[in-house]
Amino acid sequence: MKKINGGKISKTELLKKIGNIANFAYVKPFQFTDGKARGIKGFEVSNGTGLDFTILESKCLDIVSMKYKGMVLNYSPKTGIVSPELDDMNGTEFRRSIPGGMMYTCGLLNVGTACVDEGMTQVFHGRLKTTPAEKVSVNTFWEDDEYVIQISGEMKESAIFADNLLLKRTITTKTGSKSAKIHDEVENLSYKEEEIMLLYHVNIGYPVLDEGARFIVPKTEMTPRQDGISEKYIKEYKEITEPIDNYPEHVFYHNVASDKDGITGAAVINDKIGIGIYVNYNKKNLPILVQWKSMMSGDYAFGIEPANCHVSGRLNEKQTGKLITIKPSEKLLFDVEIGVLEGEKEITDFESKIKSFQNK
Repeated sequence: MKKINGGKISKTELLKKIGNIANFAYVKPFQFTDGKARGIKGFEVSNGTGLDFTILESKCLDIVSMKYKGMVLNYSPKTGIVSPELDDMNGTEFRRSIPGGMMYTCGLLNVGTACVDEGMTQVFHGRLKTTPAEKVSVNTFWEDDEYVIQISGEMKESAIFADNLLLKRTITTKTGSKSAKIHDEVENLSYKEEEIMLLYHVNIGYPVLDEGARFIVPKTEMTPRQDGISEKYIKEYKEITEPIDNYPEHVFYHNVASDKDGITGAAVINDKIGIGIYVNYNKKNLPILVQWKSMMSGDYAFGIEPANCHVSGRLNEKQTGKLITIKPSEKLLFDVEIGVLEGEKEITDFESKIKSFQNK
C-alpha cells in the first residue's frame, strides 16, 4: 500500500488496526431531500487517505465535489445542485442549473452552443449532464495491499428515428491514492454511423485557484475561441488573477504535446499552499484540450477540459468537417484522471514530466 500517515502499511497490518474497513475507506449512498436538489441520488466516497468526493447517480455519475484533507478543490456555481426535473435547457435558462462541480460530462450529441441539426434540437453542452445512471453498481475489493473502490453505471442517449448511443462509466480510487480515475466506454447501438461530441468539464476553484496560481500545460499549439473576446486576451491565457468584477470569460483550444502513447495532462498549481490539481488523459481519443478561464467575481473558475471537439456547438463542428464519428457496434474508450499534487517534489516531478512531452 502507498503511504498512510507518513509510512507504508500492508493489508494485514492495516486490518490489525481497523476493526471495520468501512470506518477507514468507504462509499455511502445518499439522497437529497430538500430544495432544488430534492430527489437526487448520489454516493459519498472516501479513500481513507485524504481524498473525498461526491458522485451524483442522478446526473451521469458526475463528480460534483472533491476535497483533499478537508480542502475544497472544485468550483461550485451559485446555482447549486439542481434536480434534472427542474433543468430547463431553453435559451439561456441553462445558466440557472449549470452543474459545475469537479467534473461534469458534456455530450454525447452536442458540446457548447445549442442548435438545431437535421430537425433535432441539441441543447447547450448536451443531455448527459442531466441523464440519470442505470444499472448502477458499487464494488470494493483488495488488490494486493490496496483497497479499491469502484462505482459503475450506464447512461443512454437515444431518440426514435435517430441516435442510439450508450455510455458505460466506471470511477475508481484506491487507498493511498490522491486521484479518481474515470473510464468511459461509448458504444453505438444504432445500425448506422453516428457523430459524437464529448468533453470532460473539470472545474478548479478557490483556494487552489487564487491570484498567482500557475497553469501548467505541455508544449502547445493554441488558438482562442472565435467569440470576439478570447482573441483579445490570448497573451494572458496562462495568467491567473484575483477575481475581477464583470470580467468576461475566455476559452482557448490547445493541441498539446504528449508521450509516445498519447498520454498527456495539465494542472493548476498554487505554490503558496503547496497544492496542485492535475488532469491526465490520452489525446489519441481526446485530441483537444479546452481551457476555460473565468476570473469574474462570483463565478471564479478555471476549466481544464479534455475533449474530442470544440465548444461552438454541433452545427458549427459539422460545417467545418470536424465531427468525430462512431460506426455501428463500435466502442470508443476514454480515460481521464483527476488528482492532487502535494508538496514541492510532486509538483516538480509533474512539471518535469510535462516538459518532457513532445508533439506527436
